[in-house]
Amino acid sequence: MAYPLHTLAAILGCHPSGTLPERGIRKLTYDSRKITDPEHTLFFALKAHRDGHAFMDEAWRSGVRAFVCEKGRSKPELKESVFLEVEDPLHALQEVAAYHRSLLDFPVAGITGSNGKTVVKEWLAYLLAGELKLGRSPKSYNSQIGLPVSVWQLDRHLDLGLIEAGISTKGEMDHLSTVLKPDWGIFTSIGSAHDSGFSSMQEKIREKLKLFETADFLVYPDHYPTLSEEIEHWARGRDIVLHSWGVRENSSYRITSQVQEDKTRIRFGEHAFFIPFTDSASVENACTCLATLLALRQNPEHFVSRFASLPTIEMRLQLVQGQYGCQLINDTYSNDFSSLEIALQFLTKQSKPEQRLVVISSMAHADVGAPETYLRLRQLFSEYEVRSVMAIGEDYYTDRPLLAEEISYFPDTADFIRSVERSLFRDMTVLVKGRRDFGLERVIRKLEARVHETVLEINLNALEHNFRLYRSRVAPGTRVMAMVKAQGYGSGSLEIARQLQQSGADYLAVAYTDEGIVLRREGISLPIMVMNAARGSLKECLDHGLEPVVYDFEMLDFLESTLSSSGITEAGIHVEFDTGMHRLGFLEEQLGELLQRLKAQPGIKVRSVFSHLAAADEPKHDAYTRGQLERFTAIREHWLSQSDGKPLFHILNTSGIERFPEFALDMIRPGIGLYGIQSGAQRPEGLEPVAILKARISQITKLEKGESVGYSRAGRMETDGTIAVVSIGYADGFRRILSNGKGKVWINGALAPVIGNICMDMCMVDVSGIECREGDEVEIFGQNQLIENLALDAETIPYEIITGISSRVSRVYFRE
Repeated sequence: MAYPLHTLAAILGCHPSGTLPERGIRKLTYDSRKITDPEHTLFFALKAHRDGHAFMDEAWRSGVRAFVCEKGRSKPELKESVFLEVEDPLHALQEVAAYHRSLLDFPVAGITGSNGKTVVKEWLAYLLAGELKLGRSPKSYNSQIGLPVSVWQLDRHLDLGLIEAGISTKGEMDHLSTVLKPDWGIFTSIGSAHDSGFSSMQEKIREKLKLFETADFLVYPDHYPTLSEEIEHWARGRDIVLHSWGVRENSSYRITSQVQEDKTRIRFGEHAFFIPFTDSASVENACTCLATLLALRQNPEHFVSRFASLPTIEMRLQLVQGQYGCQLINDTYSNDFSSLEIALQFLTKQSKPEQRLVVISSMAHADVGAPETYLRLRQLFSEYEVRSVMAIGEDYYTDRPLLAEEISYFPDTADFIRSVERSLFRDMTVLVKGRRDFGLERVIRKLEARVHETVLEINLNALEHNFRLYRSRVAPGTRVMAMVKAQGYGSGSLEIARQLQQSGADYLAVAYTDEGIVLRREGISLPIMVMNAARGSLKECLDHGLEPVVYDFEMLDFLESTLSSSGITEAGIHVEFDTGMHRLGFLEEQLGELLQRLKAQPGIKVRSVFSHLAAADEPKHDAYTRGQLERFTAIREHWLSQSDGKPLFHILNTSGIERFPEFALDMIRPGIGLYGIQSGAQRPEGLEPVAILKARISQITKLEKGESVGYSRAGRMETDGTIAVVSIGYADGFRRILSNGKGKVWINGALAPVIGNICMDMCMVDVSGIECREGDEVEIFGQNQLIENLALDAETIPYEIITGISSRVSRVYFRE
């Protein structure tokens, strides 16, 4: 679908500047990094984490020529462009989406609640697949921005739309309800999420109910008394049918559940079926789906087999290491155009065009074999520069559609696994994308590099959030040099660097030349500072466009010698001063001589001047820290008064940004904080853990009082109890000092102490009183047990814990 730009201008009530192009608008974007069809894209300059007006130039360079911006903020210098000036670009985005919604003639279901929105939406799509042609919000797009983008993506030829809406403060639902105007309503649950944005639970419910002003019926659970009371009061006098579900006699649908080992039996009247989940949240979400099907007058017997195979819904894209140097993006539970495009965006961030390969199953049932499906797939693969595709499904195998330059066809997943040589994926980034019923997780298992039940999960959303958090602490325009040394603090330098480059970092910093070379070879284009470039590697450093740190005159001599002997005419460098760390750096009294030497070498370009704070994380040393800051300020003033050049000056590390932001100067250097780890005594508000170290229970054993556990019989059972063997040991980075009760792990909502000595490859923990089974997940550190607490138990610092995670532990990267 495409709308003429003059139509959208009329909707927004503005008079466009410039000549209106003939081409229509098919895509709306607010992110200059995600532009794939610039000719048909309308860019909205939103004020979200960053002011979108600052990225209009970048969008223009990508080929965009149509912009929505605030009044008075158009940019005539962006030639051959059209600007729609409005009071609020976010409101304009919502208005455009509302117009598109008004032209849709199929029913749309609005889904809200505190929890379960995305799972209910995805499960309904799974249950109704093949019955209806469905469109839905991609992933968990339900915000002030996400919902209108989701609505815009709904095709006009669908049978049903499933759109979720989430709010965190009073008044937000007014905007979302105006856009969505749902015909049907689903209220999943009510809980404590976002309580701070409302004066009471009642107010939060009333705000969420605003979504359903246009709905014909509303499905909701009646076991939340406050929710039931508010809904019943709200519905009086309204032309809406309430469909409650629960165990009460007056519930519209009396639905009961009973856990039986590893599954749950759900019963409604004479009908009964099992779901493959036992947790209360999944059971409630399944009951909500059943009640919705009943409200739609669907026969529950028709869906029994599908309820029995409800998939686990991954709200994230996973990036794992594969064999033969390949990387695998795991997105194997659904396949529709919205989620496919999100996956392709992630693929392009992780790879060059020549490295991209997509393994894809047949699309959602309603789109299988349709000519328009093949056309749209071909367009998407072209937009995202995917040259190689492996298509799995009878429709592809029979029709042989030309979807990419290189394409191969397989009738089913089993044939793919039998036929394809793993070496074909050498050095590629492979997106594995498909419907749940194709079982493409088997492809991931075939290609994955190693099978180790201990993994370090890296949350790229949290990394981006923390980057923005530290940038928000200083004045706009202050540059950011992100530290990715020590393999990104143990998290993997390449993947971390890619995310930081996408997030808007101005500089990266590594410890050694070889770390920078790896980043350059993998397409990282940001300036990279090398903090400790070996003198013998200076030519290699400069050949790869890296910028070494010069910290004494001997290093400067080596640099000058390298330039004269290699024929390299220009080198960007960073100058380090010692203001009190007493590790590396020029002394303040050497500044005059240094400036004279640099003036005599016009080929040496000083990009920045910096120093290290020794104790910014400890308030007891604040007088010393302020002395360092004052000395560096004096160096800066002297430099600028004696030199024509204006390099960037920076001294603030993570702790410095948190405690002394007034000294941000030209650039800041966040390090450990980017990874969600506090650097001082207080954890900064809003900091999110990035790394989560997980293992699994290998075996559970009951022991009697007095029995010993582990090497040297160091562990003793003080009472009869139960121990679990966990798949992590000191060779993985779980330090031996944490043996014998000193360390703890998180299992199913409780801390389990280590019992006995930690072994090389495993450890034992006391799980007496904790409900668990073999195969259950164990968190070593992460969301529930912060790495800072583990470091305290190990009598060390979080830096040593995170950088000590063994290379044999798989790193799994994901985006929500």
